[in-house]
Amino acid sequence: MILSVKNRSALLDENFRLVETDTTKDFFTYFDYLCENILDFVHPDEKERFIDLVTGKHDKSDNRSDIFHLLRNTNEYRYNFVTVRNVRKPYLARIRLFDIYDAIEFTRTAVDENNKIHTALGLTNDYLFSYQKTQDLFTLAYYSQGKEIVLYKMHLDDWKKLLINENLVSKKSLDNLNVFCNDIAKNPNSVMTKMEGSFRTSGAVNEKLRLIGSRYEGLDDTCMIGRILSDEDMAKLHGSHALIEELQLDSLSQVYNKKTITTYVQQKIKAGLQEPFALVIIDLDHFKPINDRFGHLAGDKVITRTAQKIKEVVGEDGVVGRFGGDEFMLVLENVANVSILRGALRAIMVQVKKEFEGNFDDIVLSCSVGAAVYPANGTTYDELFKKADFCLYRAKDKGRDRYVFYRDDLHAQAYAERLKENGEGKAAEGREVQELKHMADYMQNLHKNPRDAVMKILKHMIGLYSVDCIAIYAGPEMNCVIRVGEDRPELKTADYALTEDFKKALDADGLVLYNFTSEIPENNSFGDALRAREIFSSVHCVIGSKDDFTGVLAFHKVRTPARFADYEVNCARILASSLTLIDLKDLA
Repeated sequence: MILSVKNRSALLDENFRLVETDTTKDFFTYFDYLCENILDFVHPDEKERFIDLVTGKHDKSDNRSDIFHLLRNTNEYRYNFVTVRNVRKPYLARIRLFDIYDAIEFTRTAVDENNKIHTALGLTNDYLFSYQKTQDLFTLAYYSQGKEIVLYKMHLDDWKKLLINENLVSKKSLDNLNVFCNDIAKNPNSVMTKMEGSFRTSGAVNEKLRLIGSRYEGLDDTCMIGRILSDEDMAKLHGSHALIEELQLDSLSQVYNKKTITTYVQQKIKAGLQEPFALVIIDLDHFKPINDRFGHLAGDKVITRTAQKIKEVVGEDGVVGRFGGDEFMLVLENVANVSILRGALRAIMVQVKKEFEGNFDDIVLSCSVGAAVYPANGTTYDELFKKADFCLYRAKDKGRDRYVFYRDDLHAQAYAERLKENGEGKAAEGREVQELKHMADYMQNLHKNPRDAVMKILKHMIGLYSVDCIAIYAGPEMNCVIRVGEDRPELKTADYALTEDFKKALDADGLVLYNFTSEIPENNSFGDALRAREIFSSVHCVIGSKDDFTGVLAFHKVRTPARFADYEVNCARILASSLTLIDLKDLA
């Protein structure tokens, strides 16, 4: 068990409002996901004293502290030790909170755990290592009959030099030794390194060793602690679930792979525990343009940094896995109420977006999040996954960069309709895979009965993509030949597609995308035509080539502005390309 004191910190602006991107998950979950101004949660009798502390009215020192009653999400006032640190303007200060009751429990538990660890290690003769960052102190010890036997206790670099100079590490393991020392000095969430050497036996016996460690958050210091296991130790512990999971990591992101995270959820449900947990699916927004513009190496770095940021935010309150591509799946523990769940999802979304601010020119990398809670939303893996995936659809449809968690009162009807459309017996699949299957069915029927095939795929798309109108225009005046959705007179023609302004707006593949009204150009015949039709967002794909097209496929959102998901745009491209195979007159 790795113990920690919760990291509850927030950056405040001059009006005592939280700066969302610099506020930790544990801060949000301690209070309420709606927490915007910290003064709303300070006991009324102590508010003036709290303001004086934060503003430094009576104490201008860089670090100040006092004790206050703060209202947490359980609707009770709790004693908190509040520390304040000055920051540069335009911000007011950074505050950090320690719930005194939690601190007492932490101390008691730490003492109990310390006694248990000493007893257990005395029985198993385990070797432990630790690295205290502040002191740059590396310690390696083992326990015998309840006593600690220290083999090494020195600065990390000195320990590494000693192993090299005394030939206590094989030459082929020198690179791994360097990696291990560099890694633990950075204090990551976890480390795992293989080495061959005799540093456990002071040169007597050469062993194949595995060093496995995790970060420990203390009150005054942060350190890495871990175990050193030989192949023999590993064989004895082969049945250990934790160690087996350590070996099943995704090679790129270094979080659990799809098989491991899926099995973990299934086993968790099978165990029959009643503590609620959330199954969460995260999908990166605008990842494909980054891959296309900056290359796959940049894309790989985005995946790696996203995984590490999610692990950092989730901490010990969950398990993180990569489900494939730019999609991640998490298990969030300790979600006893909606406020805690909202706070956790909000923190993940905000911190992932912050991680990439300004990295990719005009591309804003964010994430969309869907979640379902066990056992309230389902008692099987398939049911939880489908509902979380459904919520991810909703987050994408609402414009991305947001989270949605399943609620019966809001989602039951729409979810039932989706199940009916997709078939109850279908296994859970990614959205892109499902859409490609629909496109495959459509292509098979296109030559048999073009109008029926096109109408069927348009009806599917309009329901799934939450657009108001999908229309195909053709002929010398670009009149509508087939349409689903809105049936207003002004949408029956796309004569603006014959203008030079429309042609200039097309990209190299013959597509133009407008996600918001503000993007639609002013003093432009194409833009004026869209505004006259009250079109807030649209996708236009030419049927044919950019310089020689016979028709236009148009997706319109006319009620509210919204973003189109990447896979929606890609499916629009595929549909437009397929329409070159038929005579558009056959659709009328």
